[in-house]
Amino acid sequence: MQLRKAMECIAYSSISPNISAYKEFREKADKNKDYRKDFNGNKMLKALGAINKDFYPIALEKPTNVDGVWNFGRNPKTFSRKEFEKLYDRLGKFLHADNPWGTDKFYQALAKELPDKINNIQSMLTLYMTVIRTPDFKGVWVIEIINGVPSITVGEADGEFSVK
Repeated sequence: MQLRKAMECIAYSSISPNISAYKEFREKADKNKDYRKDFNGNKMLKALGAINKDFYPIALEKPTNVDGVWNFGRNPKTFSRKEFEKLYDRLGKFLHADNPWGTDKFYQALAKELPDKINNIQSMLTLYMTVIRTPDFKGVWVIEIINGVPSITVGEADGEFSVK
């Protein structure tokens, strides 16, 4: 339950830099137009993907300086959006009491996999970037957590840009 809540916090934090576009997008929804009532992590990610395809945190390695230019490589130890969605749904199966006549939820397999998944989530959130595309700002935030304290480096683009 706590991991699923933590994953929802990742989804909420992904909304924050995109709040205006998210609010506008949700107001056009057929049902539940009030974004303040959103709670399902996967549904929030889907909505965010419709307004900013690069919103999901991108895990980075420590920057290197090459000829006076700082570069961030991609951290291969990451937790992809697809992994997020799959684990979020999988954890949802454990929110309710088991039907004794139902199918096996594979508790033991999940228990073995969780330490690696949690480590990958923590690794991703230790140093990552999030892409922001709004009418007022186009660029990235690079977020680094050192000893529990976050720092943000802002990179603003003069116009449209791509993430590779």
